[in-house]
Amino acid sequence: MGDLVFFIPPVLETLKKIYPDCEITFVTAWGFKDKNGWGRRNQGGFCIHLLMTNPHIDHLIHWHDTKLSLDKRICHEDGQSFPTWNKKHFEEQKKSGRYDGVYELDFGLTYEDNPIQKMYEAIGLPKETFSDYKLYLTKQDLDIASEIMRAAPRPRIVLLESLSGETTRNWDPGKIPELTKQITATYQVPPIWFGAAYVPYYQGRPLTLRQNIATLTFCDIGIGVLSGPLHFAVAVGLPTITLYCDHPLRRAAPAYFLNKYIKEKSKRHRTLLGPDKKPYQIMKYKTSTNPGFKDWQHPGRQTTKSCLSVITVDEIMTVLKDALPV
Repeated sequence: MGDLVFFIPPVLETLKKIYPDCEITFVTAWGFKDKNGWGRRNQGGFCIHLLMTNPHIDHLIHWHDTKLSLDKRICHEDGQSFPTWNKKHFEEQKKSGRYDGVYELDFGLTYEDNPIQKMYEAIGLPKETFSDYKLYLTKQDLDIASEIMRAAPRPRIVLLESLSGETTRNWDPGKIPELTKQITATYQVPPIWFGAAYVPYYQGRPLTLRQNIATLTFCDIGIGVLSGPLHFAVAVGLPTITLYCDHPLRRAAPAYFLNKYIKEKSKRHRTLLGPDKKPYQIMKYKTSTNPGFKDWQHPGRQTTKSCLSVITVDEIMTVLKDALPV
């Protein structure tokens, strides 16, 4: 999910800037791949859902591994319908001569890679660096989010879901109660949780993904591990404190990519680095030099936890008070 607001928007915007008259056809899934492959709507249809409002896409296409529907019979999202291409049709389009360039944005990233640079290299623009990534919300998204957040007291400090979930980018769930306690004592208001497990309802139905993300525009600061929810916060302009380790900032930290575009220092992003000097995978498994550590989902005892897990509540509160003075 984070890729769709981190990588894609600045690259599309750059293409339109360099080639003002170009037409961009973008092919993506209708959610996340499941046991049946790509094609069915799941995870809230997030791929189509997040990109359907992007003004730089002229033709948005739904990818299905096997099914083809150029008359838009399969993919329906937010009152709109989209053509469906299967693999065979996609391969035919690549050879059709209808496109000046066909770029497949699916590549691996190493520890040293700058992902924005890799993306530009993939589309033949290796000297470009623009990275002011964002999410395009509709007026309805913002109006509903404003109504939801109207009664929430300030300051609105958001804990982004990956902090507490048993995920491959976990912090330390055992410290969540203390972090909540200190935030509440310092600011006289408890933090707000954001994520799939905390979706508000509006007029009897859960918010859509974009509407839920839009609630972040009415908050003051977000705290989270580098992940989809944190990228959502960054993409709509919410200042963040990113918990991070093992990789250089140029690998994916919002502070590195966005602060040069932010004039107000109070709106800038901050990164809190875990104490590990050696590079390891950030996604899964071997992420710590501690001998008893297994993986993110089994952080073990305090003495064997990962470099991300050992970031303390006091360290987070110190950075929070600097970013959001009491």
